[in-house]
Amino acid sequence: MYKVIVERPRRGGGYNAERQPPIDPEDQPQHESLKLRHRSRKWLNENLRPLERYLHAQAGRPWDRVYSELCARIDRRNTVQQHIHQHLEQFVVIRPVVFDNRLHYQLGWGVLRPLNDPWAPKLYVDPDSGLLLDNRAACEAKREFRRRRSQERAARPSPDVRNLDELRQLRRIDGIWYEIGLAPLPARVSGPAGKPSKTRPTMPYDVVIQGPAQWIGKPCGHPACTACQVYGRTGVYAHSKRQLNRHELQRHGLSNHDDRRLH
Repeated sequence: MYKVIVERPRRGGGYNAERQPPIDPEDQPQHESLKLRHRSRKWLNENLRPLERYLHAQAGRPWDRVYSELCARIDRRNTVQQHIHQHLEQFVVIRPVVFDNRLHYQLGWGVLRPLNDPWAPKLYVDPDSGLLLDNRAACEAKREFRRRRSQERAARPSPDVRNLDELRQLRRIDGIWYEIGLAPLPARVSGPAGKPSKTRPTMPYDVVIQGPAQWIGKPCGHPACTACQVYGRTGVYAHSKRQLNRHELQRHGLSNHDDRRLH
């Protein structure tokens, strides 16, 4: 295992050229260490995925047996192999601390964090039974954190879109502001017993997507819904697009450029 984890080419070799002194003698430093021009800029490039997969496969077993098997395969007396043992606590909470009737893990400098923290390791050793268990609470907390973050990003107003009413919005496309006219999509055709029909209606052309409009049967805000990503809701498409003139831009306080390019 240690060969798979450790024996990988180190990165950063392209920066190992000796540092050349400045051409102008006035720009040269007055004091310089011996290592300044000959320092190595390489860094380690361990492949820790095999170790992580092995630890997850041992969930439910006593940690003492799992650790003894690791020590039998990875010799701690070897300097290179000992470095692998230092990465164990990245994946396993070996010594959880009971505080306020809850399990915590130590996050350096004596800081205690609850075991259901989204960034906690995905495995922990049960202090009562000594078994290596999956930290399902941390996995659920991380999924919930990502879901809330995606919702916040979806609800955040875009600087390139301004809604005028339900069927009109201003949208900046390639640095140019347009007035977009929205229209409801054609209703789906129902088959027998209220089931969706296999024959789909001809979808109108969407001038923003530049393709046929799509019926996505997902709730509003779903990451896979194209209509939610573009218009903020489902069931509509862009049927018209008109560039704003100079007077309309002044009335709305807009300008035809990309603000992000100015920073």
